[in-house]
Amino acid sequence: MERMRWLFLIAFAALLSGAAHAQFYDLDGAYHCVTAPDAACAAAEATPPAPAQPSAKDEEKAKEAVVPSFPDVVERVKKRAPEPADIRLLQQRAEAKDPRALEVLAWCNLNGIGMKPDPLAAYFLYRDAAALGVPNARKNQNAIYERLSSDQRQQVLMKQDAHP
Repeated sequence: MERMRWLFLIAFAALLSGAAHAQFYDLDGAYHCVTAPDAACAAAEATPPAPAQPSAKDEEKAKEAVVPSFPDVVERVKKRAPEPADIRLLQQRAEAKDPRALEVLAWCNLNGIGMKPDPLAAYFLYRDAAALGVPNARKNQNAIYERLSSDQRQQVLMKQDAHP
């Protein structure tokens, strides 16, 4: 074990004593490349290579990382062209009980905007929005209920009985 430790220390010392790259200061704190530039300084100051062009996957990740503004999301929903980040924002804000987000997300669920149509989800989102005082949310919820099939109405009743 002691021998391995010594071998490691020798290897580490050899690594440290290898060829030094240009330093902009020496141990005394003098800025070598400013006071006495040499070839190593010129090589260190050379223009770095251009960064690699981002791949389509990198661009998609960057696009997802940008959080859209709520008014922009609403505009894209009105045009029936929301992006995945828009739907995620609506879902996050709806989970936080944002009344406007609940209403917009309910509309998206009802009409299949940015997702598959889900009138049951829309029904419950409008219920939550109505509980928060969103105008016409209760009327929209009732209108959806009237259009539901008997099986869907049964699902609503079962869910309401389970979670009043």
